[in-house]
Amino acid sequence: MDFTLVGLWHEMGFTARAVVVILLVMSLYSLAIAGERLATFLRGRKLSRGYIEALAPLVENPERLREAVGLDKRFAGSPVASVIGAGLNEYARGAQRPGTPAPFEVAEVVNRAMERTKERQLAGLRRGMPVLATVASSAPFVGLFGTVGGIITAFQKLSDPTKGGGGIGTVSAGIAEALVTTAVGLGVAIIAVWFYNYFTARLDDITIVIDETASELVDTILRGHPA
Repeated sequence: MDFTLVGLWHEMGFTARAVVVILLVMSLYSLAIAGERLATFLRGRKLSRGYIEALAPLVENPERLREAVGLDKRFAGSPVASVIGAGLNEYARGAQRPGTPAPFEVAEVVNRAMERTKERQLAGLRRGMPVLATVASSAPFVGLFGTVGGIITAFQKLSDPTKGGGGIGTVSAGIAEALVTTAVGLGVAIIAVWFYNYFTARLDDITIVIDETASELVDTILRGHPA
């Protein structure tokens, strides 16, 4: 009995091979999603940091707030820039309307615009994460399905006199097959759940940054703005 990966592959039945192939496809798909999401989060974090540094001196002074309108276009791909930019654009449109709207009214409109954009940005950042969650929760069960198939194979060999029934050597292949599919399923699930938890934590961080920056913008507007 060859217990190398190649040897175990040749000893596997159709069911176990199918399970391993499915798990490998799930793993590659989840890794592709994780790689794309990782690049998106890192790029968004870098651009958001640059946008906040450029925005900070303008938000601190209500008289310079209009200078921040359009600043988000220099940081395309930043969720923070998209949300705050939407609020600043609404602020600029409100300032151009006839009359002199109260700061509270302008702040309310700006806040609603930022909330709508925030939900769209967060939904975009969550893209692919349900797949990671599905792989993390289902991969062990897929591996367990292969385990059941391996155990069945082992008992079939154990009861077949033509295959040396009764000897431990006759059932070792089936037991090894069962353990391999379980191990692969657990490995795929562990990788997927690590990435899912990492992206969930990064998403929470981005949400906090967006909320804090949006709150500072609203506070500046409430302090008064030039008509």
